[in-house]
Amino acid sequence: MRISPFKLLALFVPIFLLSCNTNDKESELKMVNIADLNGKFQVKLPESWKKEFNTTGFSSGIISSDTTTELKNTVIININWNQDTVYINPNLEQTLDSLNATIGLKTHIRKSGKIGNYRTSFNFSSGYDLSEKMKQNQYLYILKGDSITGHILMTATVFGDSIQAEQSELIAEIVKTIKMNK
Repeated sequence: MRISPFKLLALFVPIFLLSCNTNDKESELKMVNIADLNGKFQVKLPESWKKEFNTTGFSSGIISSDTTTELKNTVIININWNQDTVYINPNLEQTLDSLNATIGLKTHIRKSGKIGNYRTSFNFSSGYDLSEKMKQNQYLYILKGDSITGHILMTATVFGDSIQAEQSELIAEIVKTIKMNK
């Protein structure tokens, strides 16, 4: 008895799709709490990602990414606490647009609001990165607490022509976990 290729395909495709279910808990990234070296903030980042720390007397930061994938398939997170005072207002948004233009990025979305207890300015921009020779997409967040010295600047950079939904969701999840210390 001979089984047609179509029937074989109809039998194995559903089995294959069920076995590759990406909602499986084992495939999700395990998030761990990370603090900067100066103790100014903490954030949850994927445990498997490489992390680099930098600090001065006036700033402290963490850069993190998945270094096991190609550049066009990864998210690069850069979170910095800075002692300077910022005011989240239209002047800040115009300044961010100007700064983006100097590095070849065009602002597409600009919003102000709140994330948790922090006043927030959000900016999404994209452009062509000449050094990497590919499209660059950048999410930029500035978070400012009312009774906390300094502010947080978080950038998330995604290289490539498109952004995957999982990448956007991960960025949103990370920014929501930032906690500034008093």
